[in-house]
Amino acid sequence: MIFAFTDFHGKCMEKEKLIERLNFVMCKKDVLALAELFTVMDDGVTILFELCQSENEKLSFHSAWVLENVLTSNPDLFGLCLSNIIEAIPKIKNSSLQRHFCKLLSIAMQYCQENILSNDACNLLKKADMEPIVEVCFEWLMDFTTKPAVKAHCMDILLYLSNRYEWIADELPHVIELQMIDASPGIKSKGTKVIERLRKGY
Repeated sequence: MIFAFTDFHGKCMEKEKLIERLNFVMCKKDVLALAELFTVMDDGVTILFELCQSENEKLSFHSAWVLENVLTSNPDLFGLCLSNIIEAIPKIKNSSLQRHFCKLLSIAMQYCQENILSNDACNLLKKADMEPIVEVCFEWLMDFTTKPAVKAHCMDILLYLSNRYEWIADELPHVIELQMIDASPGIKSKGTKVIERLRKGY
């Protein structure tokens, strides 16, 4: 099946041409333009998520980057793939995908607290089995090869989930403190803030 949509110049671009574009170098401006197109495209979010599963790392990375911008700019679309994101995170090996998907889950949790996300999406978060997420977030947090941005998002996710799994509030500070010993300034700052929030009862 061919998905088609109209670009800013009124030209019809087929799905295959869009995929081809995602294989090339993109700057932030390109990502934002593609995000706008996918936002108004039928099944755009679903198609992007499927492209994120590609074995082509550049294609999957660029698709995740665009998907992040679609969802963060359009919270009402989160519900279309939130359950898929939750299911996918524990299986991700690509560090770029880890960063984008963990960021999206963290933002979804934040949006629920701020009443930005729909009730359906927030209920999905509340009912979803998050134990695999907790396990992999601790695993990535303790892995010295994990990218700093991924670790930062994992801290946020675990902080949010500490209300559901009370033991996280006891374990997470110790893990963060170990990570802060040789961490970058950014991770040290992030870790300090998360520990402070945990000690205040979040």
